[in-house]
Amino acid sequence: MTVSIEATTYYPKLLTNELNMNMRYTYLTWMNYVQKEWSIYRKRTRYASMMNKSSQILKLLNKNTISTQTVEFRLFAIMRNESLRLPYFLSYYKNLGVDRFFLIDNNSNDGSAELALTYQNVHVFQTTDSYTNHWYWTEHLLENYGKNYWCLVVDIDELFAYPFSNQIKLNKLCQYLDDKKQTAMCSLLLDMYANKEVRVVQSTQNANPLNILTYFDADYYTIPFTFLNRSTQKAYSFPVFTGGMRDRIFGKSTPPALLSKVSIFKNIKGTYLSQGMHAIDGAILSELQGIVFHTKFLSDFVGEVEEECRREEHYGNAFYYKLYQQKLQKHPKLNLYHPGSVKYEGLEQLEGLGLIKSSPAYDAYVKHLIQGKSKPDETSLNHV
Repeated sequence: MTVSIEATTYYPKLLTNELNMNMRYTYLTWMNYVQKEWSIYRKRTRYASMMNKSSQILKLLNKNTISTQTVEFRLFAIMRNESLRLPYFLSYYKNLGVDRFFLIDNNSNDGSAELALTYQNVHVFQTTDSYTNHWYWTEHLLENYGKNYWCLVVDIDELFAYPFSNQIKLNKLCQYLDDKKQTAMCSLLLDMYANKEVRVVQSTQNANPLNILTYFDADYYTIPFTFLNRSTQKAYSFPVFTGGMRDRIFGKSTPPALLSKVSIFKNIKGTYLSQGMHAIDGAILSELQGIVFHTKFLSDFVGEVEEECRREEHYGNAFYYKLYQQKLQKHPKLNLYHPGSVKYEGLEQLEGLGLIKSSPAYDAYVKHLIQGKSKPDETSLNHV
């Protein structure tokens, strides 16, 4: 503010009041900034302390050497009583091109950890900590074993696929993303189900669940949703899918069913994957869109719902599981199928429905790769 000699001579009281107001405004603005930064600092300190505490409880069961090869593709997952799905899960992702698996076993009593230990390049960590702290475990492993790697973060009941994943492997997908300077790809979590009562939908080890769960809903929509970057303690907005079978069967909820997944990303500095893999901060998103086949709705879903409602360790004291429980109590013979259900026929069908997305540049890239081979990789043709 410029003050003339005349003003200081003839308007001393007015000048003093204005200066005081400016000083007060500056002081309050500065105090507000300091308080905000101090609050963020305390939250970040608590976050770091909690992650350190939870990670110390993780016990590595197999002591085999973990390669430092930066060209590896690495997968991270948490499991609890997943011996039914685990063999096909590992086979599926190995065929897709995953080089190394990092699994966290949380209080399984069905031999999941012992089963996982029989596979090569599978590193099993175990913890008896509450599942409420599960994202600290994931963040710890990503920080220590996934830094600067292309990473997949999935649940054991999730099968990730992408345009032409039945013809090219993950390393080729990531080569395309690297060339485009893209560091993450969004996917739709597609709930798969059978045309029979959920409680009688049986599967076996090594079986492809998509041969049993053959139907899905095709109507989804996108909404903005706010997430917290816990490394910076700052909120960010991210578009998410919702709707589909979840809304139709279990009803719309607050918060809604989040059906977006950022399963694949390059774990570089400044990138933060939010809890549940529903959103990512600091990444450059691809124009491509993948799909995550959700194979939860087998017969063991009924027992899982009851157990998780008792444990109350999932989000919001098992908020979503309690919605499932209410529906199952009212309809013990619940069948997720309805006349509008769509039978799964392949990735081209999903692209035609807009559930996965390619691009002209990616199509040309894949065509060039395929024409450069004598034939597509046969092991990858049976993925989905």
